[in-house]
Amino acid sequence: MGLNELKRRWSEVAGDSFARATPEKLAGGVLTLKVPGALAPFLQQQTPLLIERLRVAGAKVKSVRIEQRTAALPAKGNVRPLKKPLTPAEEAALAQTLDPVGDPGLRSALMRLGRAVKQG
Repeated sequence: MGLNELKRRWSEVAGDSFARATPEKLAGGVLTLKVPGALAPFLQQQTPLLIERLRVAGAKVKSVRIEQRTAALPAKGNVRPLKKPLTPAEEAALAQTLDPVGDPGLRSALMRLGRAVKQG
């Protein structure tokens, strides 16, 4: 069983206790797992059980290497907040300029762009 097959069948082969771990690499009989930080010490103690499960499933794994990872940081948006809102007159002028645009999604995007440019 290769890494791709192992990834595909991971929850079935590894069981519930290893469900949050992610197989990353399988080379030379060493399986590398990415594990959430708090779970790593527990899973380290359970590696003999995992190795046995993997062997029964047909994977040629001699040892398991656990790499702790931190929780993923929330994705930073690409839209920065406006420094100050446009005046009502500027907002009206921008809206009037975009009156011919029929697509509401495009109009909304152009309004945001216009506000950002006016702030420049």
